[in-house]
Amino acid sequence: MTNIFIIGPDNSLTELTRTAYSSEDLFQRLLADHPSLLRSASGPEGRLLLVQREQPVPDSDDNSRRWSLDHLFLDRQGVPVLVEVKQASDTRSRREVVAQMLDYAANGVAYWPIERLIEAFHRTATHAGLQPDSALSDFLDGTDPETFWRAVEANLKSGRVRMLFVADRIPKELARIVEFLNEQMRPAEVLAVEIEQFTSSTGVRTLVPKLVGQTERAILAKAVTEPKASISETEWLEMLAAKFGEPYRAGAMQIMSWFRQNGFVVGLTESQDSVFANVPQPDARPAWPFFIRRSSGRIETALSYLANTKAFTTEQSRQILIDKLHAMPTSTLRSTKKLTSWPSFEIKDILEPDFFESFTNIAKDIKEKIYS
Repeated sequence: MTNIFIIGPDNSLTELTRTAYSSEDLFQRLLADHPSLLRSASGPEGRLLLVQREQPVPDSDDNSRRWSLDHLFLDRQGVPVLVEVKQASDTRSRREVVAQMLDYAANGVAYWPIERLIEAFHRTATHAGLQPDSALSDFLDGTDPETFWRAVEANLKSGRVRMLFVADRIPKELARIVEFLNEQMRPAEVLAVEIEQFTSSTGVRTLVPKLVGQTERAILAKAVTEPKASISETEWLEMLAAKFGEPYRAGAMQIMSWFRQNGFVVGLTESQDSVFANVPQPDARPAWPFFIRRSSGRIETALSYLANTKAFTTEQSRQILIDKLHAMPTSTLRSTKKLTSWPSFEIKDILEPDFFESFTNIAKDIKEKIYS
């Protein structure tokens, strides 16, 4: 892709030309400030938590700093995401870049104490003007922090990490290496995200991310070796009822049944914390509009995922959706002004006939817009 054209409300045409980032530091700051640029490589729930920029990587138990990783993120399942940024103008060979990442992963899983990662996250959040516990709570949205950090530690011990190369241009030679490694490695993943920058003479800037390395062979290979969900849907519902009561089980069963009857694909997420309701897009990509979360007892509308669909790519379309959610007859709605947030309500609200009708009308409208 070499040019992008934007048509304004007045039918004016703005041409954007592919341009290089002014510096690698700017590129890295963009990723730290806007992790959603990496959403396509952020795991099934599409969210990342920044642990630290320039994360030290030791090569021994004494925690000495041998290397420095550009970014360390965590996804909602506690999987460490190692990010190395490389501009097209970088003269390092692809072999050097790949070898460096493998060094980071091999030594990180061996020598990163979980306590140091927690400390690093707290420093990062504080430096950004955030209260660390509140920032983590917002990210987890109901999941117990202690459970989350135990999952991070378990993933490190098992080598379950995601290595991510990020560049403004991924050469085909590097893309093939990434694809090959991702097909061969498990439980670890190796992916790349190409983020092209387009600018206009008037200062308009557009960033276009593209995922590299998630081949069908890699998906099938990991599906074969990774265990299926160890709990059934019935067991999931029993656990929900044990934590929140029978009305939550009844509400979950009612809405899951409705989703299935109305063409949604329903199933357990890999983490087993949530039941998803998916709408396959016309191009077969998942849309993931709704999650029923066991840890919080809430049903979430995933605006961050819907933002990746043609129907809800504009902020205006998502604002209209948020307004509809706020109009539902419930006092349990949690929402923010962010147009990539996860508005949610208590599962038991589904048992109220007026609310059920209101929510299912919204869900139908979302499905129809995605299909149209």
